[in-house]
Amino acid sequence: MRIACIGLGDIAQKAYLPIVTNHAKVHPIFCTRNTKTLNRLAIQYRINETYTDVDELIRNKVDAAMIHSSTDSHFILVSKLLHAGIPVFVDKPLCYNLRESEELLNLAAQKQVLLYLGFNRRFAPLIQTLTNHPNPIQINWKKNRVGLPDEPRVVVFDDFIHVVDSLLFLGTGNIENIQVFSKLQNNKLESLQVQWQQNGTLFNGSMNRISGITEERIEYYTTDNKWQIEELVSGFHYKNEIIQPLGYNNWENTLHKRGFMNLFEDWLNALQDTNFDTKRNQDIWETHHLCETIVNKIL
Repeated sequence: MRIACIGLGDIAQKAYLPIVTNHAKVHPIFCTRNTKTLNRLAIQYRINETYTDVDELIRNKVDAAMIHSSTDSHFILVSKLLHAGIPVFVDKPLCYNLRESEELLNLAAQKQVLLYLGFNRRFAPLIQTLTNHPNPIQINWKKNRVGLPDEPRVVVFDDFIHVVDSLLFLGTGNIENIQVFSKLQNNKLESLQVQWQQNGTLFNGSMNRISGITEERIEYYTTDNKWQIEELVSGFHYKNEIIQPLGYNNWENTLHKRGFMNLFEDWLNALQDTNFDTKRNQDIWETHHLCETIVNKIL
């Protein structure tokens, strides 16, 4: 498949280009307005089809596109691609507000064209193993940063959305009793904690943007069990005071451990599905709707 990578910044270079350019089923195409970056990466990955203009890319009828550009650019780019009937993969979030996200989801449904959101944590193997233990009592997900206070909408949709989507992925049922606690300084969000319940499970997501360390920790509780996962790649399972380490050998690929490889395979599988999956759109809407609710409660 001729798959275009649109936007070749930090996340594309770290997480996606190593996978896309080495996949046997993919003919990669690069597209960015930054000609210096485009030329450098085209040489590095031996890419012979490149573009600086998305409209020209669309006229050359790619099979699918992956958008790794800034969030502000998503609405226009996704709209153009969906109108052209081209399936789209988008780095989170879809947009910075629910209204624009809903417009794109409705357009995808109207055109019956795949719109896929890239949430790698759903596909991290240690996170996926938690789904083998349903009906949790409590899930805590903490994701902290250093020196990064920002506008509430930017923090929630660009970063905290990972926590929101991951918790929704691990839960079932309707959201109830949502509570939002936040700390703002000069209109910049420094700290956030969100709690809610689903089917009797207590969910707790938190983020501190002025912490002393960048860290991510998940705590997953069922009766007589606790799983604790650090940075998606290591941790422990506790049962009856017995500790079992969780992790990988030193040679395991980081992109596999963090879920990007499984995410990409799922995207390729979705491209092969001839039926439009309405549940996929509903999942995207639920994540963005909860983020919009959180922002409104903060403000």
